[in-house]
Amino acid sequence: MAGERRLLTWLPWALCWITLALMVAGVALTLAFPREGDDSAFSVLVGSAGYFLVPLVGALIAARLPTNPYGWLWCGLGVAYGALAVGEGLWRAGAVPGWFAAALIGVTFFASLGLLVLVLLLFPTGRLPDHRWRWLARAAILVPGAGVLVLPFSLDAVEVVRPAAWGVGGRAGQVLADVLQGAIPLMFVLIVLAAASVLVRFRRGGPVERQQAKWFLLAAALAATTLVVEELFALHSSSPVWTVVDAISFAMLPVSVGIAVLRYRLYEIDRIVSRTVSYGLLTGCLVALYLVLVALLQPLLEPWTGSSTLAVAGSTLAVAAVFNPARRRLQAAVDRRFDRARYDAGRAVDAFAARLRDQVDLDEVTAGLRETVVATVAPTQVAVWLRAPGRTAGAAS
Repeated sequence: MAGERRLLTWLPWALCWITLALMVAGVALTLAFPREGDDSAFSVLVGSAGYFLVPLVGALIAARLPTNPYGWLWCGLGVAYGALAVGEGLWRAGAVPGWFAAALIGVTFFASLGLLVLVLLLFPTGRLPDHRWRWLARAAILVPGAGVLVLPFSLDAVEVVRPAAWGVGGRAGQVLADVLQGAIPLMFVLIVLAAASVLVRFRRGGPVERQQAKWFLLAAALAATTLVVEELFALHSSSPVWTVVDAISFAMLPVSVGIAVLRYRLYEIDRIVSRTVSYGLLTGCLVALYLVLVALLQPLLEPWTGSSTLAVAGSTLAVAAVFNPARRRLQAAVDRRFDRARYDAGRAVDAFAARLRDQVDLDEVTAGLRETVVATVAPTQVAVWLRAPGRTAGAAS
């Protein structure tokens, strides 16, 4: 039993280091054999950073919870990503036959999609939301399995090499290629359905599970927002800053999962959501105010000044003047909705501080202090000890 426990402790980390070695090898091959039109070395390195977190999160969860399958799924997903990176690098380098590189890329690609469905579906407990989701778990295994079985006989569908010697031609080969191509969009549909299961857990789960789901939903919302902005404004490779933003948004997904499953600072999510929403709204409002002021002041001042510099300066000063008042009002409004516990606690502390200015009776102050502590941190027991000069008095409850 002790030997089995030690095995389950070091095995996740062994898989983690193997996966990291595969990813490093894949990145090195990508940098050594760049393709025409590929991103710069900076983009490759920064874009790969988020994938390195996947095996690390898997090892942390599996080592802490070895009997829970969830951490092992993340370990498997990391291995799939590492093998996919190596397959891509080997194909670029031409170090192996083209059919072998294509087969490795195809197999690991399908495996990663299936594991991603299970990672979403079993978050955060390692169990299905209920028995009605069993069909999705089975589909996450059967569809990629079918794609892997068909792949060797229709390698032309990979679009990188010519068919292998055993590739099936004619009408049968076309049917196999159609099956393989149809499996890919079907897998993405399964991923969307698995992500919807997190929303179901959030609606039906208990307090802890809802907090866990909030971490993942926040990271998913930020990643989706980044993707939408990237597509709308064609920011795929426009600047190094956006490359970093894109990488951070992806890296937050494994980080949020690790925090949620391991319950590290779990209840900080309400404060993070509140600050994220408030500063996002504040930024949008201030940018809109700045543009409106520039648009209004420029035609008024330009005939007198001959340029738009004064309008820009005036708009900047106006936005700076309203920043703090707008932030306080907006933060209070957002806290009332997204961080109610902290908002109520702050109000209780402020009310107690206001009462202290008028109350002089020690018993009333002690009772008010106990009530405030209970309202803010909800302890199981409260004790107040007062020390006077020359003697000690206590009041406890």
